[in-house]
Amino acid sequence: MTNRKQMTLCALVAATILTASCESEIAVPILDAGLSTSAAAQGIEATPSTLSATQTPLIADKPESRVEAARFLNQATFGATSVEVDRLMSMGYSAWIDEQFALPRQQTYAKWIKTDGPRLNPVDFADGNSDRESAAWYTLAKNQPDQLRLRTAWALSQIFVVSRAKVGGNIILWMDTTADGGFGTYREMLQLMTFSPVMAQFLDYRENSDRDGRIPDQNYAREIMQLFSIGLWQLNADGTLKFDASGQRIPTYSQADVTGLSYVFTGLNLQSGGDRVGTCRDDAGRLLPATNDMKLLWRCELSVWPYASTRQHSFLGVTIPAISKWSSARILQDNGRKNIGIALDTLANHPNTAPFISKLLIQRFTTSNPSPAYVARVAAAFAKNGKGVRGDFKAIVKQILLDPEARTPAVQTPYEFGKIREPILAIAQLNRVLNANDGKGNVWAGSSGCRVHHNIVSELERPYNSATVFNYYRPTFAAPSGKVAAQNMVAPEMQITDTSTTLDWSRFVQQTLQRGGTGCANAAKRQNSFAYDEFWAESANAEQLADKVLLLLAPGANWTDLRPALVRSINSIPAATQANRIDRIKIAIMLTMLTPEYRVQR
Repeated sequence: MTNRKQMTLCALVAATILTASCESEIAVPILDAGLSTSAAAQGIEATPSTLSATQTPLIADKPESRVEAARFLNQATFGATSVEVDRLMSMGYSAWIDEQFALPRQQTYAKWIKTDGPRLNPVDFADGNSDRESAAWYTLAKNQPDQLRLRTAWALSQIFVVSRAKVGGNIILWMDTTADGGFGTYREMLQLMTFSPVMAQFLDYRENSDRDGRIPDQNYAREIMQLFSIGLWQLNADGTLKFDASGQRIPTYSQADVTGLSYVFTGLNLQSGGDRVGTCRDDAGRLLPATNDMKLLWRCELSVWPYASTRQHSFLGVTIPAISKWSSARILQDNGRKNIGIALDTLANHPNTAPFISKLLIQRFTTSNPSPAYVARVAAAFAKNGKGVRGDFKAIVKQILLDPEARTPAVQTPYEFGKIREPILAIAQLNRVLNANDGKGNVWAGSSGCRVHHNIVSELERPYNSATVFNYYRPTFAAPSGKVAAQNMVAPEMQITDTSTTLDWSRFVQQTLQRGGTGCANAAKRQNSFAYDEFWAESANAEQLADKVLLLLAPGANWTDLRPALVRSINSIPAATQANRIDRIKIAIMLTMLTPEYRVQR
């Protein structure tokens, strides 16, 4: 790899209170943007999948090993634990997924913000520097049993993007929207999104109108096509591009389609007497009576008001007929809502939507470069769930996780399969495996006055806070000069991974483990403490500890070089005292989390 820089972990360990002595140097590559540490990115040709798009998936329903169980859990949850590995080994994949599907919605983000956070830890919650929204996200990601729902919500949030940078504290409501929609259908998600006051605030279509001859704001009309449904280019059922007779890509829509669709998304506003009175919900999701309270109105569906466009407009081959602008208010509202339904149905049923959305979801759960056959199988599950339902997220997620390309190492493309582990998921996993806790059931995330994450989260991946509607990184990203692009591959997360952020990550892991929890940069205050129960039984035996850390943190990785290095480093610390054994756990976790074997999730 060009420009491959090296650093030794001795330099990191020297700055900590850990007592490990680095008897040998363990080289850790600093990842350059767009470059991968995988063999594929170093010029080794990838092997295409041997499975067809229609081949019946043949996988063992129960994991063949604890490594395979942990690998699955790291894709489907915010981090594998020994307890869940044991349960999965006993239950099998399908039963585990079905159990997750059957779990009712647990604690909501809004309830944590309004009730649980201030009740359980009023001091930190009331601190003006506390990042309460991030704390809500990290607390639920670590504590809640409905892991697959919340993991799906996180995936959906990176497709249907809303950023708190624009909507502020209302982002909590969008967090709950993605969780509420996680096990529904794609069409239902379009409905939730379109009638969400938070999305309307983010993409500027609240109070959108064509009154006085104005052209409505086109922001939502453009993004719902480009990012949330059909994408820019026409696709085959397997997600590959279609080309015209001249060999050129075929656009899915034109500017005329954007303009026509923008007239559909007019007349939407907060309801205080509109057509959706009584749709407000409290923090527990219960319906509230009709209200004029502006704070509560943000928790309602948007209403269609009588200023919805009455003119004829067309998009994607669909024509919406004009109606008289002198119609009654009820007729104008009903017509506006009907037109929105026509638009959402058109997008949900478009032939591009299944492969486009399916590939994006695969990238968020299992691999950045799924084979066309993998995409086709998931798109087929999108098209039909076996019960005649289109866009069933349960069927889609189950196919993604149980597809043979995801579950069977023998058929995976060894130099293409996998994804870069993004910072927020790495931190959520660390919190989960070490049971991060403020002693009162919360997991805090730092703040402007307490930069816990050394710019890793607060600048790059603060929960639900991407800089733009295009997410923290683009799904098609590959640096133009890198080996990834040369192999016609993508590495989306590498858009926010470079030498600087990798050094920031190293400092975060080192200092966080040094303190035994997250806290302020000057160590004056610790908000979360770690527990070491998960690894305590193995901490006296270097080989057992190395195996346990690698099992939970980096299952599926090649441990050939990493495991002996971990054993040597662990053995450099005596196991005589409780403090020694904690240091052995810390050094094993730190060394693992700073390696490419960890950052590339297989």
